[in-house]
Amino acid sequence: MKLITGWQAAVLAVACAAAAAGSAKAATVPVPAPQAQIPFANHHGIYDWDVINDRTLLIQSEGGTWYKATLMSPCFNLPFAERIGFKSNPDGSFDRFSAIQVRDQRCPLTSLVVTTAPGAKHKPKQKPKPPKHS
Repeated sequence: MKLITGWQAAVLAVACAAAAAGSAKAATVPVPAPQAQIPFANHHGIYDWDVINDRTLLIQSEGGTWYKATLMSPCFNLPFAERIGFKSNPDGSFDRFSAIQVRDQRCPLTSLVVTTAPGAKHKPKQKPKPPKHS
């Protein structure tokens, strides 16, 4: 049996601590959500949409399911868009390989996952009514 010297014990302790920290990190890594697909997007499969920011869009399918679409890069006109074109795949589906069209900018997706419905939109503050003249 071989004895371990002081410096060898220190190296062994550091190696064990690093291994324990690495396994703890691996346990906390979130599992990505499975990618989704909206079938028949080219035939009224998309019912509604809501812009989150210039890289994120919520899309509602005809069946009522909501999807979160993440874009590859900022789509600068997206927050101001009144209309959006959905560029589906050749089979008519819409997924992470699809794109949206906002004015003259084509914005490809990197992810499309199922999500919850967006919260109720905030109503703008009402202007005070002018006094009635008698």
